[in-house]
Order: sequence, then C-alpha cells, then structure tokens
Amino acid sequence: MNAITKLASRMQAGGTLACCGLDPDLSRIPNEVTGPDADRVYQFLSGVVEVAAPNVCSFKAQKAFFDGLDGGHEVLTEIVRDIHRDHPDVPVFVDCKIGDIDNTMGAYTDFLFGKVDADGILINPYMGDEVLEAFDNYPDKAVVVLARTSNPGAAVVQDALMADGRPLWQHILRLVVERWNKNGNLIPVISSTAGLDLKVTRRMIPNEMPILLAGVGAQGGDYSDLKALLNTSGSGVFVNSSRGLLYPPNPTSAAWQKAVAQAVVDFKEALNRARR
Repeated sequence: MNAITKLASRMQAGGTLACCGLDPDLSRIPNEVTGPDADRVYQFLSGVVEVAAPNVCSFKAQKAFFDGLDGGHEVLTEIVRDIHRDHPDVPVFVDCKIGDIDNTMGAYTDFLFGKVDADGILINPYMGDEVLEAFDNYPDKAVVVLARTSNPGAAVVQDALMADGRPLWQHILRLVVERWNKNGNLIPVISSTAGLDLKVTRRMIPNEMPILLAGVGAQGGDYSDLKALLNTSGSGVFVNSSRGLLYPPNPTSAAWQKAVAQAVVDFKEALNRARR
C-alpha cells in the first residue's frame, strides 16, 4: 500500500484526522523516564506511540530533535521501525523541510527512505524542479510540500505578489497540483494561522490530494474552518499537533502516558466535531 492510500485508509477506518508530532525535547521529557539521553528519547517516544496510535491517522517526526542527539538517527530509525511493526496502518512522516539540487536530494532520500524507511518526508520546494525530481524513484512514498506555512515571518516571502496579482504561495500550490504531482503522491502544507480563505484554497486542490493543515496548537492556529478543507468523503485533511500532545497540561498529576493519551483523544474528538 502506498503512503497516500495508507493515510486515506487510516483517516476513514480510524475516524481520525489527528497527526501526532514526535518532537523529543529533552528538557520536557518526564523525569520518570531515566537513562542516557538517547534511551530517554526512545523510551518516551515509544510510550507516546503506544498510547497515541489508536487515535491518530499519522505520526510526524521532527528530524531536528534527533540530529543533535548522540545516536539520534538510530533512535529515529528505531521509532519508525516500531511504528511499522506494531501499527502498520499508521504512516509516519519525517519533517526535515529539505530542498536542494539533485545529488544532494538523492543523498537525503537514500537516507530517509532507504535507511529510516519513512512513509513520507516534508520538503521545501523553493529551489524548483530539481527538488521534486528526486522523488521519481519513490512513487509509493508521500512528499509533503510547503505551500503556505504557519510561522509569523512566512508572509514576507510567501505572500509576495507576482505579476498576475497572485501571492507566491498560490503559485507554488499550483505547481504542486499541476506540474510536480506526476505520481499522485504530493501533499501540500496549508497554514491555519494566515487568515486564508480555505474554501477557495480547497477548490485549488484535487479531491484525492490530502492536505496537511499546519500551525494548530502552540503556534496559535485553530481548526474552526476545518470543514472547508474536507474532500467529498469528509476527510482529506489532517492536522498536526506536537507540543500540545507530547507535553499536555497535567493538573491532576496523572501518569504522563495517561495525560498524553487523553490529550490525543481530546484532539481527535475536537477535530471530528469541527468537521461535522
């Protein structure tokens, strides 16, 4: 099963649009998780995956948190392996926002698809065609492409107007849809914080193309307009939360895994209410 089909099937079968970010911040991992740093990260993320998997449609591992960790790439590979083994219906994406010339992209894809075995990766398309050509050999993998991002400074680049009056991000989105989606495996990233007309945005995107709605949670975005991005099956969009799920408020001092599990359930149910 290719990654796009896997994601769509999980959205439908699991009744969930929730994506759980895997961003292991050592300063926030519960004190009960002990040992060397790499062991703490592995234990923590294993615990998160165990309680989150029944209620999410995907996981998204932020590579930066593994890059600076001794043995971090091995931990990332082990977590992806464990998800594939124990939850084979839940895809896992690696968020690295890479984008470079062909030989460099080849090195990235060889590592992230060949060794880590991610179901998909996030890329930055602003170097153009060469970034996407690297994925011609991986038609079964998902390519999550930045179009309009949720960070506050995005507007200075992505909202710049082109000669025809369109913002640059809309041009990028059109390339995703019309030029680069040769294998039907692209997923555009759309911001929840930029005040976009999501109904108009949805009309630019084919019904069968999933959308990643970014910026919900700690970045200040919400999903009040989620319904505008749904496809004709009532899904087709998934929403990531990382810090809000990994490190939730825990006023009752419940066991940390229980607090994470409850945060994931609450997130799933809130998204389902929004789409109804």
